[in-house]
Amino acid sequence: MSRWRSPFSFGITRSGFFYILLVFLIAVAAVNTGSNLLYLILSLLLSAALASGMIARLSLHSVFVSLQVPENVFAGERVPIKISLRNRKKWFPAFSILVEDPALIRARGRGLQLRKLRRRKRGALPGAADEVPVLQQEAYFPAVLPGEVRAELISQLFERRGCYPLSGLSLSTRFPFGFFRRGELVSVSGEVLVYPRIRDISSDFHLLPFLPGKLEGKRTGQGESLFAIRRYHDGESARLIHWKATAKTGKLMARQYAREDENEFCLILDSNVAGTGPEGAAQFEKAVALAAGLAAHFAREAADFEYLTPAEHIPRGAGTDHLYRVLRSLAVVQCEAPSSLDARSAGANWGGAFAAVLDREQQARIFSGKVFKIILTSTARSALPAAVLRSSHVIGFDEL
Repeated sequence: MSRWRSPFSFGITRSGFFYILLVFLIAVAAVNTGSNLLYLILSLLLSAALASGMIARLSLHSVFVSLQVPENVFAGERVPIKISLRNRKKWFPAFSILVEDPALIRARGRGLQLRKLRRRKRGALPGAADEVPVLQQEAYFPAVLPGEVRAELISQLFERRGCYPLSGLSLSTRFPFGFFRRGELVSVSGEVLVYPRIRDISSDFHLLPFLPGKLEGKRTGQGESLFAIRRYHDGESARLIHWKATAKTGKLMARQYAREDENEFCLILDSNVAGTGPEGAAQFEKAVALAAGLAAHFAREAADFEYLTPAEHIPRGAGTDHLYRVLRSLAVVQCEAPSSLDARSAGANWGGAFAAVLDREQQARIFSGKVFKIILTSTARSALPAAVLRSSHVIGFDEL
């Protein structure tokens, strides 16, 4: 982890204000009375303040911090975050170190509690201008001996999906007297990607014709499913002989298998929202959660599927790696501008909204009847092409 020193920050605690007031009163009394004892006490108080600054800076010197977050983080679920502090000094310990997120400090400086900050962001989309702290609690280390590594484990949750960048952490101390708070910024590069909530899906989705990735065809061919039992033809493999049927009929009978046809399936999330404001954003967040639930369901069933939004197309795949690739996309997907919806609602080609990520051949394949689709959209069903409706299960945002 790289480290850079910002201008050394300085703050006065509540007890520090009383300390400064005491120093001021003694200074006034010493000037008015000319007492050597008061001048001696004043010099001791001032030297103590100067010494505390030097000791605090020495305490923070050669102290490094690291942050460990679980690889997979989901919105609304508590996750453990490990904060490690390493003291690389050979002789001097580090005392009373407080680790905080600078975004949290700035929020408090504006007079906003973290709870209010979350409530204000509830109607916003990921990547909005408001800054959200990655570390929502501070971690306190009473003492870290020379060459020692201390770790603190905190538990927190991210209420919203999205990408949370971390640009630095603040280290501060009130050691040794607690009158002043001194600190510095430590650069920490990284980000936390929070996946959307995985919504439970209805049992109706188990009946849709895409599992387990292949369908039994109505024509004969090379497959594993038994299609019929027929007369054995000369020249065929002896492995095809059905001996029970042969014994019953007295004639050589053979198995005939059904050809397995590939079942193509696509999960489509239409990010154009027919509505503005918090209500439209809330509907879109429900659609994202449902899309995450559907993707998780397909992965559990070992189904091959592809994923499509107007901003991204993920080709067919299966398994856990494919699921997390879809979840990473769902974590950062955003609503598109409502103005792009006007042309489509006026009768333009609905599939044209995906032209940025699909070529003509891919559009023709996905929006044809050969690919079964689950479409999450705010567009009315009457505005969708008939060819798309015949091969799709459409879920409107207003139904969520």
